[in-house]
Amino acid sequence: MSGPFVFSRRRFLQQTGAFGAVALAQSLDKLGLSAASAQSPGYRALVCVYLFGGNDSDNMVMPFTNYAQYAAVRNQGNSPYYVPQTGTSAAGVTAMLQIAPQNGGGVVYGLHPNMTGLQGLFNQGRLAVVANMGTLVEPLTRDQYRTGAKKRPDNLFSHSDQQAQSQTSITQASLNGITGWAGRLADRAFGLNAPTATPMSMSFSGNQPFGTGTIVRTLALPTAGTFGYAGDSATPNAQQIARTNARAALLQADDSNLMVAATQGTSESALNASIRLNPIIQGGGGSAVTGAGFPNTGLGNQLRAVAKVIEQRTTLGHSARQVFFVSIGGFDTHSNQQGGHPNLMLQVSQAMTAFYNFTVAAGVAGSVTSFTMSDFGRTFKSNGSGTDHAWGASAFVLGGAVNGQRMYGTYPNLALNGPDDSGNSGRWVPTTSIEQYGATLGKWFGASSSDLAQVFPNLNRFATGDLGFMT
Repeated sequence: MSGPFVFSRRRFLQQTGAFGAVALAQSLDKLGLSAASAQSPGYRALVCVYLFGGNDSDNMVMPFTNYAQYAAVRNQGNSPYYVPQTGTSAAGVTAMLQIAPQNGGGVVYGLHPNMTGLQGLFNQGRLAVVANMGTLVEPLTRDQYRTGAKKRPDNLFSHSDQQAQSQTSITQASLNGITGWAGRLADRAFGLNAPTATPMSMSFSGNQPFGTGTIVRTLALPTAGTFGYAGDSATPNAQQIARTNARAALLQADDSNLMVAATQGTSESALNASIRLNPIIQGGGGSAVTGAGFPNTGLGNQLRAVAKVIEQRTTLGHSARQVFFVSIGGFDTHSNQQGGHPNLMLQVSQAMTAFYNFTVAAGVAGSVTSFTMSDFGRTFKSNGSGTDHAWGASAFVLGGAVNGQRMYGTYPNLALNGPDDSGNSGRWVPTTSIEQYGATLGKWFGASSSDLAQVFPNLNRFATGDLGFMT
């Protein structure tokens, strides 16, 4: 096995659920992969905050020192941008929340005015910015992109393709949708948790490839209420008891058909997980959860649910590793950008700040890292009422183990048709790859160099696999 995939029949079986966890563990153990991270003690959790639709990060992290260059393009005429709201450069400089990266050589940037919580965490050294990051096959310049001299990701600027590529780190469309890069990291660490643990990868945003590996399967959970089989009851009657017993017998019955047996195992695992997780999700959580100040928003409720699960990690058998996926949509701002994007920035800042506050109160700030990803960035140049699909974008990494108050990667030159523009609309060619981003998080998660080489198959094409934003 030279990479994260296996031959086509196994791929088909994996996609249809025909491999049980035990069979997979045995086969991978023969290759020395199932416990590659067993020498990494302590608890670690990765929490992906996905911004669906393509976040206009040029309106999230802006230049303060070089604001005139920014304003010359972004504040032309009937601008859809909100820094400044009044349309004057002076007001824009006043409105943005200044951040001065310690490694920025004196250059000052600004966060969107609605991100006061994250500005405070940046200044405390708990938040880092990764600039101009995106999907890449190999390092690429504007000229190489335009001449076709080097490989580029398939189907650039497509929502579905770039969402899949950012979550899987596989840039060939024919291979996407198999396993996510966090799922492949989890495959190498699943043995660190208790044998009776609930699934270590959980999504509060439906079924996503990000946390699904070959062994580790993502459990999709609601943020409130119950989940499990319809018709089950906490106080079952005789008919419901009979139905439950019959179902248990079917799930535990031996079957020589691999697909049937795998379906039985998956169903039983999900049922057992629901029994253990339902009280946690329905409950209010402990003082660390209730005192964190989670906003009553979609993202706030998802991160509150993650906090409840982390709070009960020992009970659930996750004393070592966990992976979570949460999301917020609405970033496809082709129109009404001035009306929508500021509220999205507010929701992201409030929810991520509250989540970090929870980790501090729960004593796990150094063990939990949250980070943002998105489909892609958006054009620097307006289409008249919003922005269109682009490529490279800035991202946030937050946690007690983050080397914060710094910017990693290279902030793009904001000139249209300039050295970082793939064309003439401000679609920045990324200077940092999703593989480098994920590998830096993966190293902190406990993956070895050999693990990372398999999880991120193109990593060796880049100058470094560790961007330095994690301790």
